Amino acid sequence: MAEGFLILRPMEVTEATLVSSTVPETDEAVYNPATPYPVKALVMWKHSVYENTLADNTGNAPDLNPDKWVRVRATNRWRLFDGTNSSRTAQANTMSYVFAPGISIRMVAALNLVACSAIRVRLIDPVRGTVYDVTKAPGRRPVRSDPWEWYFGEWTRGLGLSLFENLPAYPLAQLRVDLTGGEGLAIGLLMYGQPRRFGLGVLRGGKVNRRVYSRREENQFGDIELLKRPSAKEGSHEVLIKNQEVDEVLEYLDTIDASICLFVAARSFSATVIFGIFTDASVLLQHRNHSLLQLEMLGAI
Repeated sequence: MAEGFLILRPMEVTEATLVSSTVPETDEAVYNPATPYPVKALVMWKHSVYENTLADNTGNAPDLNPDKWVRVRATNRWRLFDGTNSSRTAQANTMSYVFAPGISIRMVAALNLVACSAIRVRLIDPVRGTVYDVTKAPGRRPVRSDPWEWYFGEWTRGLGLSLFENLPAYPLAQLRVDLTGGEGLAIGLLMYGQPRRFGLGVLRGGKVNRRVYSRREENQFGDIELLKRPSAKEGSHEVLIKNQEVDEVLEYLDTIDASICLFVAARSFSATVIFGIFTDASVLLQHRNHSLLQLEMLGAI
C-alpha cells in the first residue's frame, strides 16, 4: 500500500490576493478606449492579451465584446494561474510571487517547471515572522545515481514539479514563492490551498498513461503526416477507504466534478500527479470495515 490519496482544489488568485511579482506585465500596450484599433491589433486588458477583429474598433472593451476581440492568452505574469499545462510564465534566472490568501494555506504546488534549479516557499506571519521556509531542488540530475553516471552519463531535464505539504496554519501570513534557474526558467502552474486526504492509502498496481492528441494520418500514397500536439496524463487508481467515510468522499467528489484540481496518488512518480478532472468514481463495498474507491482522472492540456 502506498501513500494516502490527496486532492487539492486550487484557490483562485485575484488582484486582491496577489501582492507583488517580479515578472513584469508588459506583453502589449494597455487597451485605451479612445484609440481606434486596426484589425489584428494586440492589446493588454485585465491580465489578458486580446486581438482585434474589427476595423477602427473604438470604445469597445475587450472583455465585454467577444464578437470584436479574441482573447489570445493570459499575460506572462498571470499565465501560471490560467489552469492550463501547455502555457508557461517565463523569465530568465529568477522570479518571485507574494500572495495574501487570507486563510491558512496547507499546500503549495508548482507544475511544469523548466530549467528550475531551486524553488523556495515561505510563510511570513505579521506577528511571528517566518514560520515556514523550505527550498527544493528540482534541477537536472543523473538518470542513475552512481559516480560514472554523474560525470559521464545521461542527465534528466529535472523534475517537472515540486509539492510542499503540511504547511503550518497561519491565516494572516503572506505566502512567498521564489524560483531560480537558467535562461529558460519557466513554470506552467502555481497553486495553493487546503488539500483533502482520503482513505488509508492508494493500492499498488495503479495505471498511468498519456492521451495523445497529435495528428497521425496516412494519405493514399502511404505517406504519414505528423502534427505534434500536447498530450494529457491519464490515471486510474484504487484507494482503500473506511466504510464510514464513503458518503463523505462521494459528496466531496460531487462538489469538484466541474473543477480542475490537483490529484496526487504518489509522490515518487510525477506521472501519478495529475492536474485535471476526474472522469469516473465508484466505490466497491467489499469488506466489513473498508471499501475500494476507484478513481479515473484526465489531465488538463
